This record gives sequence, structure tokens and C-alpha cells, in this order.
Amino acid sequence: MADIFKAELDPGKFDVVSAWLSRQEWTAGADVAPDSLTAVTSYRFDDPAGDVGVEIHIVAADDRVFQVPLTYRGEPLAGADDVFISEMSHSILGTRYVYAGIGDPVFQQQLDATIADAGSSAVQHQVDDQGNRIGEITEVARVVGTGPLPGAPSVQVVDELDLNEAADTTQQGLLIGTWDGQETPVVLARMI
Repeated sequence: MADIFKAELDPGKFDVVSAWLSRQEWTAGADVAPDSLTAVTSYRFDDPAGDVGVEIHIVAADDRVFQVPLTYRGEPLAGADDVFISEMSHSILGTRYVYAGIGDPVFQQQLDATIADAGSSAVQHQVDDQGNRIGEITEVARVVGTGPLPGAPSVQVVDELDLNEAADTTQQGLLIGTWDGQETPVVLARMI
């Protein structure tokens, strides 16, 4: 389960998402400035050790929809300067180090496990300043894995989503998701 504080963040999540998107060649032609992005939804994976926040943002820039996996850490990740995005001040947890999820081993492990084990994204709870759960957050994507794909050595995240292409929910090796307003399952990641 993921516990989410109602905290003030500096910079904000859209600023961090925008900073990462603006460095990606595949976003060419899209206005990915923070004020131009629209939140579509998000989902999270649990870190079994409870140290790393793993959050995947799905955002729209005009008619294009992008997926941005981020990890939030209390300490810098050694050897990960190439996927470091920003420091973030969290009003409750203090300084957080934000990384592109694709380069963080915790994200990769949880993505792989969710697909291979036919698992699901984390249940999210709003918590107060002391960490007490005050309610479940339900306005998030519902994400599930479809089971292992034998012989597939790695997993590829889908960076730009096609919301009109329905996922084959019987195909193994996929991470698929739905959310309010998107009842047709969408492929979010695949074993290759």
C-alpha cells in the first residue's frame, strides 16, 4: 500500500514531469511546459522496503498522452546521475531526490514483478501529517499485469500511449490499465 501525504512540494510534480519530458526526443512537437500539461491519472507501485516512492504519471499535452515513471528517494541513488531529474522539497518528508523511474532499480523490479506475478498497482491511502490513514484514494488508474512471457528478458515502458488501441487482455507479458474515462484497457508496458 502507498501512503500519500497532503504536502507542499517545491518544485511541484508537473514541473518535474515537464523537465523530464522536455529532454525526451520522442516528445518533439508537443508543448510539455508545466502549464500546458493536463493530469490524466497516475498509479503507484509499492517498494517492499518502504524507502522509495514509485509513482507513474499519465499526462496529456494537447492530443498526445505520455507516461512518466518517477521515483522519490530520501537519499541520492549512487551511480544514477544520468537519470536524476531534480531535488524536491516535501513539506513533511524533507528533501526528496527525484529520478526517472526507467533508471531506478526499484521501479524496474516492481514493474517486472507486477507483470510476471499478474499483480496490480498499489492501493493508495491519504494520510495525515503523522502518517495515520484517513481514506483510500480511488481517482487513480487500475493497473494489472497479465503474467510472465516466457523467454522475454526485459520490460519496455510505453512512453506515448494510444488510448484508442485496446489491449489484448489475454496476452501474457503486459501491464495494462484503465481509469475513469478510459474503460478500454491500454498497454502501459510489455515484456520483450
